[in-house]
Amino acid sequence: MSKEILLVEDNKVMQLLMTKMLSSRGYKVVTAFDGVDAIAQLEKLPSIQLVLSDWMMPKLNGIELCYLLKSPDYGRYIFFVLLSGRDDEESIVEGINAGADDFVAKETHINELDARLKAGFRTLELHNKLVAKNIELDRAYATIRQDLDSANALIQRMLPSRTAFQGVELHYTHIPSAQIGGDMLGYMQLDEEHIAVYLFDVAGHGVASALMSFAIQQSISANSGTDSNVKRKKETDPFYMLRDPSEVLDRLNQSYLNQGNDNLYFTMIYAVLNIRNGSLSYASAGHPPMIWLQKQQQTSRFIQQDSFVAGMFDFATYQTEQIQLEHGDRIFLYSDGITEAESCEQQQYSELELKKLIQQLASQPARNQTDAIVDTVKSWCGIEQFEDDISLLVFEWKGN
Repeated sequence: MSKEILLVEDNKVMQLLMTKMLSSRGYKVVTAFDGVDAIAQLEKLPSIQLVLSDWMMPKLNGIELCYLLKSPDYGRYIFFVLLSGRDDEESIVEGINAGADDFVAKETHINELDARLKAGFRTLELHNKLVAKNIELDRAYATIRQDLDSANALIQRMLPSRTAFQGVELHYTHIPSAQIGGDMLGYMQLDEEHIAVYLFDVAGHGVASALMSFAIQQSISANSGTDSNVKRKKETDPFYMLRDPSEVLDRLNQSYLNQGNDNLYFTMIYAVLNIRNGSLSYASAGHPPMIWLQKQQQTSRFIQQDSFVAGMFDFATYQTEQIQLEHGDRIFLYSDGITEAESCEQQQYSELELKKLIQQLASQPARNQTDAIVDTVKSWCGIEQFEDDISLLVFEWKGN
């Protein structure tokens, strides 16, 4: 970097003497007669970052100039060396407290002054490199932030927009804890009689979890053909069969088996509702139990399975089970971000409390229930933002 120095000295003879000595050591010296003149010179010459200033000067003395140049409001970093005829301890302490980076007595030999100035320029070089790196990091962060915003917008577009099919009404709340999360939910019409409903939770947070979540979502929703993760080919009309929920989970497990380098896995519930007769087939991969709100009995109960998470064990198997819904019954799928949310006393909300809350809110319309549940849990925790991703989906069978 350029070895430019602003020398601030009101004594003309001393100014000429020091200019000559510093110039002989290779420094480019710009002079000022007092602090006011120094400020003007720095405005004209933005490349100067090292100031060697006398203490006692008219208008604006060295201490006052130092305070001004070291102020957070000043536009650039200045390495400030205070030059004084006094070298007592009290003077040094006062100069350093004013923000001076170094203190040099006027009678100091040129060799020592030169060494101190070189140290000052090394400090400036390190500072300037750090500033440049921070600028690069800010630009990189801005790019990452923009990419995350785009990814979040894409994930939001992947969430279902339709809330009603023949015989069934569906609603959900989805809140990622970070800019993008690992939770995902969805539902789709498989054929005229069946609706698939699912919710999964990829371990961890951030980009890696979100990318895996995106991939799983694509694996499930790509059901248009007669051979997919949710359908299989058949030789006779209608040329396909729906895969059992356990088979769907098994295929996803095999597709996303951990290769030992990312430790990512996911929990999931996949269920198929027959919208004509209300039978619900389901399978779980280590996911929190569904909650069944039974309208006629006015009760809620857990629907659960003991099972392995997906994407971790090649020997994992899954079981399809079935329940029979009655008109007006509701099924709740959720991620553990709700049930593991903690209060100020570090007490978790729990699945049991969620089941009680669902029963307490049973009289509310399904379209209001998910938001009401999330708001209630937030209030119980005393928080504005959950630490984990939040997904909650409810569907109500209204009968044929």
